[in-house]
Amino acid sequence: MLVPLILVGCWDERLYKNSSVVSLTGFEGKMGDVKGYYAYPEATTEEMKTIVITGEGVSPRAVRQSAEIKVEQTLDLSVLSTILISEDTAKNDIYEYLDIYFRDAANPITSKVAIIQGELKPFFELNEQKQSTSGEFYDRFITSLEENSMVIPYTLQTAGSILFEKAQDLALPYIKMDKEDRPIADGVALFSGRSFSGETLNPEQGVLLNILNETLGHSTRITYLYEGSPVSIRINKSKRNITVLETEIEIEQKIEVVVTEFPQDHLKDKQIRSKLQQFLTENIEKDMNEVMEKLQKAKSDAIGLGRIVRAYHPSLYNEDWNEHFSTLNIPVKVNVELVKTGILY
Repeated sequence: MLVPLILVGCWDERLYKNSSVVSLTGFEGKMGDVKGYYAYPEATTEEMKTIVITGEGVSPRAVRQSAEIKVEQTLDLSVLSTILISEDTAKNDIYEYLDIYFRDAANPITSKVAIIQGELKPFFELNEQKQSTSGEFYDRFITSLEENSMVIPYTLQTAGSILFEKAQDLALPYIKMDKEDRPIADGVALFSGRSFSGETLNPEQGVLLNILNETLGHSTRITYLYEGSPVSIRINKSKRNITVLETEIEIEQKIEVVVTEFPQDHLKDKQIRSKLQQFLTENIEKDMNEVMEKLQKAKSDAIGLGRIVRAYHPSLYNEDWNEHFSTLNIPVKVNVELVKTGILY
């Protein structure tokens, strides 16, 4: 009876009051000369403010040690929500900057990862000015992009697995500062292997990438001008069919859509409905082929065609898939069907 009493208790307890709990971090520079940022909240008697600590070193681990000597409490990354990496840094092997987060069991693997245009400092100063919990803003911001199908939903864990996948490439949120010094989504950063290719897709093309990748969020919307008036659609369902030939991969995309904006109305008229369907089919097909051309230019198989070729047509798979992918003919054919035109029908 005494033994259970002796064993009861939490012997590995860690109190947040004894740590600086970091929710946002970032890196810029190259190996040998890396600069890192760590943001954590600090409560005072009057307000909650965000503290940003910087560190410098030859590697991410050395950067953290440099930052540790500047804080009164140990840096705790157990609730880290977002990792920001500058575009110049990402053009190197990005895994070199993420490796440390997989080495410590206390680090979360659900953190978001994003590529930043320009210097990192303004993205951390934003949180200081607004006095908000630093990582939460970017976590909510990226989650919103995922729900609107503008970026492929990746966490640190899933992004890490793609970096080790030779038959598919990474595509991460690409964020920049606007003229009002507010972060905005500038599209998707395309990776070739473990490095940022330097090529990006704009937010509209990011939506088409999600359709091709079959990773639709809660809301997937596309807008065009039709005969001088706007027509907006929401993707209700999308099905992809892939045919692999010796030097060509054909993609057939069947898309069911709901009309959410069409001032011209009269969609009960079969002729008008058919004409609009044809218009949407032609324009989405054209735009999807432009996205595919950008992927091939970047040598970035962000939709995982290599996985399908390797699994079902191994004789056609090339170990240097990025290079081989860029030389293939990959036409996209689209078929749009209007399944709903409003609230009542």
